Amino acid sequence: MFRKEAALANSVNHLIEIDHQGREIHMDVIHDTVDKTVIAVIGDVSKYKNGIPTVNFHDYNTGYGVLKNINRKACILTKTPVPMGTDEKYRIGVTTEVHDHHLKIIPVKMSYDDVEALAGERIASFCKDYTTLYAEVTPLNNHHKQKRGVLGTDIEDVAWCVFSKCAFRSSEFNAALGASGN
Repeated sequence: MFRKEAALANSVNHLIEIDHQGREIHMDVIHDTVDKTVIAVIGDVSKYKNGIPTVNFHDYNTGYGVLKNINRKACILTKTPVPMGTDEKYRIGVTTEVHDHHLKIIPVKMSYDDVEALAGERIASFCKDYTTLYAEVTPLNNHHKQKRGVLGTDIEDVAWCVFSKCAFRSSEFNAALGASGN
């Protein structure tokens, strides 16, 4: 009976997210309504300027999530900016619901114990052996300003997740990785 309940609680769905610039982001979303967790495996975003491929994990029990950049061996930890969706929302197939956010990278490497104390053991384990950096997340409400580069002339990297898109300054990210020994 436990296996059947676990199978019903855990669901894998393919989702296409169409953002405000018309970019189609394919992802597999694994969500568990009992454990209150979501994993998003983002498809190929290399065709989009400054698109960063990530695997993302959200633990809605702690309210934190991470964008894991495997190519850079780095995790960006934030408060989860979008609430966990319903089963129906993850099964929709295609969505234009995309909340834009800016991440301000804090240039301090977090230890496994730091991550575990803040965001829980699941996220700490997910980012084990990766440089983990904290970022303050801020919603961007005007998509046109973001499109024109309101955050300055610094090049911004873009990472997508379920129902959200996060932009952050490449220079902050690179400096933080350099400061943390990577």
